[in-house]
Amino acid sequence: MSVIRSISFIGSGNVATHLAKAFAKKGVIIQQIYSQTCDNSEILAWQSNAVYTCNLDELNLDVDLLIFAVKDEAIKTLSQYILQKKPDLKMVHTSGSVGLDVFENAQNVGIVYPLQSFSKTKKINIDEVPFLITSNNQSFKNELKTLAYLLSSRVYEYSDEQRKHLHIAAVLVNNFSNHLFALAQSYCEKHGLDYQLLMPLIHETIIKIDTILPKDAQTGPSKRRDIEIIDKHLSILEIEDKNLHAIYQLLSNSILKMYPQ
Repeated sequence: MSVIRSISFIGSGNVATHLAKAFAKKGVIIQQIYSQTCDNSEILAWQSNAVYTCNLDELNLDVDLLIFAVKDEAIKTLSQYILQKKPDLKMVHTSGSVGLDVFENAQNVGIVYPLQSFSKTKKINIDEVPFLITSNNQSFKNELKTLAYLLSSRVYEYSDEQRKHLHIAAVLVNNFSNHLFALAQSYCEKHGLDYQLLMPLIHETIIKIDTILPKDAQTGPSKRRDIEIIDKHLSILEIEDKNLHAIYQLLSNSILKMYPQ
């Protein structure tokens, strides 16, 4: 089995930033960073000791692995362009929701999906991040697993179908929960309330599910089936914020359904 020693990235966003810097620290050569935004590619190239370009035709394809860390809708167009130039190039994308079929019938392709929410300016313990590996080529899959193990001990083989379902669950626990925090902050600010007073509650809610199943940790008026309180809240929100009223009602009904009498 060959070993991946050099990587180039297409993309310079949140995922590319964390992966490029992490692989560079582990001794993997980050050869080149491509992005349409020259400033971003230059910054990441400097951080990972790589060369940058904002011209796709200048991308050096003499590399062990090319990683597409871009928006889902850009993967197919960019990968097909590259495959026309070098059909046997080993390449992966990092999306949770795009399947292997985006590469059509290419042989040395796969997916390396880090199951985490990344922000450029927020440090994370990447050794705790699960990496989900997908490829139809077993030899290449083993190479990708070896590469991922450089960063994390939590490396798993997942099919396209499994990964897509897990991505839905990830959106529920991460994106939707964060949106609720943002709504709560906006609601507090609208009424001149200190959002920071909610932080101990937020922390306890998150910490608690380390040791208790989420279903067992549920509290609140819907869990208690306190319909009077729910109706009071809904009557206030119906006047103040139609969108928040709809969200409150939807989630209350979902909780009521999960905990029938």
